Amino acid sequence: MARMEPLRREDMNEEQGRAHDAVAAEGGRLGGPNGIYIRVPELFGLNQEFGNYLRGNHLSPRLRQLAAIVAVRRWNGAYAWGAQGRDALKAGISREIVDAINERRTPVLEDADDRAVYDAAVELADTGSLSDASFEKALARLGFNRLLDLVASVGFFTAVSLTVNVFEVDPRPEFPVVLAT
Repeated sequence: MARMEPLRREDMNEEQGRAHDAVAAEGGRLGGPNGIYIRVPELFGLNQEFGNYLRGNHLSPRLRQLAAIVAVRRWNGAYAWGAQGRDALKAGISREIVDAINERRTPVLEDADDRAVYDAAVELADTGSLSDASFEKALARLGFNRLLDLVASVGFFTAVSLTVNVFEVDPRPEFPVVLAT
């Protein structure tokens, strides 16, 4: 059960309501951790902007989702896992790969970019950095822009996971992938 229920629109103060309405009008994201972030409208807005950037950055949707599920699995963010697992399947990541990451098994990744993103994301999520060898390997394969966006994605989804964990944001029942125990 959630430690804090999401604010209902009618319970928001004026500033929260304006931020909510602006995002709703743009078709933005309002659920999950955003139900917590809306309590601080500035953070809510920055989170929306950062998320929008990540959805259109130098990483393909598939690579972004691969990094996302690695990060949220590392931090056991149940809501984030459900949402990002769903989005990973939509981005063309096979159920076998999603299930392997969920079960903390190394997935079979035949694509060199998939492998580079997975390896770097795991090391980033586990250690908070990349070794010299891993950095050189990822930079050679991905280039600067995609590597930087990978680091930003792992950081973003780590923060999302920590938020849903601390505030115990419950996953939606319609999510197609549930966090393995």
